[in-house]
Amino acid sequence: MQLSVQERVDHTGHLVENQWPQVTFERSVATDLSRDIDRFKTLLAEADRAALRNNDVLPPTIVADIENTLFNCCRSLEVSLDQTSEPDELGARIRRDLLPYLLLTSAAERWYSKPRGYAGDFLAIEHIYQNEPAGHGRIGPVLDRCFLNLPAAIAVRNRRGLLADEITEVIANKHGQPARVTSLACGPAAEIFDVFGKLENPGSLVATLIDIDHQALSFVGDRRDSAGLRQQIKLINANLIYLATGKERIELRDQDLVYSIGLIDYFNDKFVIKLLNYIHAALRPGGKVILGNFHPRNPSRGLMEHLFDWRLIHRTEADMDRLFFNSAFGRASSRIRFEEQGINLFAECIK
Repeated sequence: MQLSVQERVDHTGHLVENQWPQVTFERSVATDLSRDIDRFKTLLAEADRAALRNNDVLPPTIVADIENTLFNCCRSLEVSLDQTSEPDELGARIRRDLLPYLLLTSAAERWYSKPRGYAGDFLAIEHIYQNEPAGHGRIGPVLDRCFLNLPAAIAVRNRRGLLADEITEVIANKHGQPARVTSLACGPAAEIFDVFGKLENPGSLVATLIDIDHQALSFVGDRRDSAGLRQQIKLINANLIYLATGKERIELRDQDLVYSIGLIDYFNDKFVIKLLNYIHAALRPGGKVILGNFHPRNPSRGLMEHLFDWRLIHRTEADMDRLFFNSAFGRASSRIRFEEQGINLFAECIK
């Protein structure tokens, strides 16, 4: 017998209560947040009953209401975090109230459970790219759709196209000579395959994909081999911390572009500067680096940190300039771009 959404939530809710008990915090700060969370939970219960009456199908208006209310929760959380002296208690409230619903999802549940050790692993990013919600029961896929439509998730999808455009530009500037491009912490490397899918001559791009996760490289390798690109894509299983600090070495030189989409916002400035020094040595004169980072104006930040425990170092344009200036590049970014949401920035510097 299929459980209702409320029965599923009640079943997991008591487990959550044991880990994150009822907390109290400034009432004036939490009023809007409490209202929006209660509204979200009420809508989900109503949606489940509506689905039962409609052969498990939800009217689009109800789905839109659920998504809008989750976004309201995000906004209220951001405001509350700015005003409170007790952010951990606010975070405990969010987890206590929303985690039972989160566990009904598929993609978003992976962000929370981190089976590869961190939220943004290769398959989590691939799920965001595919943008196909799934989950348990009548409500799980609807909730997954809500989370996949968070501004941060949309930004992740947008950055794929931005990097594909950058790679294509590098190829065009080589005027027929092979462009040498390296992706650090490549994940699913979707942008690389997007570029190859549009190239008349696959020989115009030689890509090196580096990742510490052998499962990520296996995933990419299967796709590479199916596309007949074994000669054009080299896979390297390596630890970027070791590479940047000289504890591990690989042959990497004369690159036209070295980039990373979602790496440095997991690391402090000291390491990023070491990584930039390593990249500088790997580039040919005139080659460039592009590093992506979440910007502090990310409206999903509070939910990412306090519900998913997906904690990133958010950086401004000035922060990126400072990193480049203090590295072997010795100057500020030559260009900074944003994807369409204005949440992910991409800072470029030329050797």
